[in-house]
Order: sequence, then C-alpha cells, then structure tokens
Amino acid sequence: MKQLIKSYLSFTRSERIGLLGLCILLVIFIIARATMSWWVQPSSDLEKEKELTLAWEKFKRNLPETPNDDETNEAKNDYQDVFDENKSPLPDKTDLNKADSATLVRFKGIGPATAKRIITWRNENGPFTNIEQLQEIRHFPDSFFNILKQHLVVANADSTEEN
Repeated sequence: MKQLIKSYLSFTRSERIGLLGLCILLVIFIIARATMSWWVQPSSDLEKEKELTLAWEKFKRNLPETPNDDETNEAKNDYQDVFDENKSPLPDKTDLNKADSATLVRFKGIGPATAKRIITWRNENGPFTNIEQLQEIRHFPDSFFNILKQHLVVANADSTEEN
C-alpha cells in the first residue's frame, strides 16, 4: 500500500520542473494583478473633461421643462413608483375596496404579488372595514404603512365616511 501511494505521488524530473514552472507563473500573475494599480495610471485630460462638462450642461438646458416639476415629484415619490409606466397621476385618495390590482401596483412598495393578495383577501372576506386590515395581508413597515394610510382609504358601503 505504501509503495502504491509513493508511486502515485512521485513525479519524474521533467514533471516536477513543469509543476514548478506553472506555480511560478501563477505567483507572477497574482502579483501582477495585485500591483497593477501601482504601475498603470489612468491619464487625465482636463480639456476633454471640460468639453464633456459643457456638453452635459448644454444637454440639460435643452431638456423640456415641466411646470412645478420639483413639487410634483416630491409629492408623487411618497406613494407612486417613479418607474410607473402609467403617466397619469394617482388621485390623492384611493378607495381600497374599489381599487384594482393595476392601481394598487402603482403604489411604491406594493408589487403584483401583494396586489393579488389584497384583491384575493377582499374577494374572500368581503370589503375592508379599516385600513389596518392590510397588515393581515402583509406586514408593512410603520413608515411605509403611514404613507399608505395617507393615500388609501376605506369607504364604507353604508356611508362615504373614510377611515
């Protein structure tokens, strides 16, 4: 058994030289990769940077402006997803008992799966009686849930009182 292991682990002289060469080459590549940032310096062209900055400023000036863009974006970003494909604005208050899944998905933090769970819960258990029932479907963080409470309401079937 000892001789079998020895014969399996023994290499000829040329094999040992080949393995040593490969190990040295591997060490050289590792050292070169580790020190490359020291001997390859990026060139800086200040004139080209100024040209690019001026071109960027010119591009931004030529963009069409929307009225009160900052104000609408701040209010919109509270509850409407910025990547929303539907560009029509959401109303200030949305009735949770009447909203479809496409409307619910437009709220930041409510994805297609959560919207489907809300609709399914509503179909199985009847209309929502208060907004806190959303926490039974998915536990939203308090900060996010406070934003949802500002924009989602539950209108009772008997009256138009909003909770």
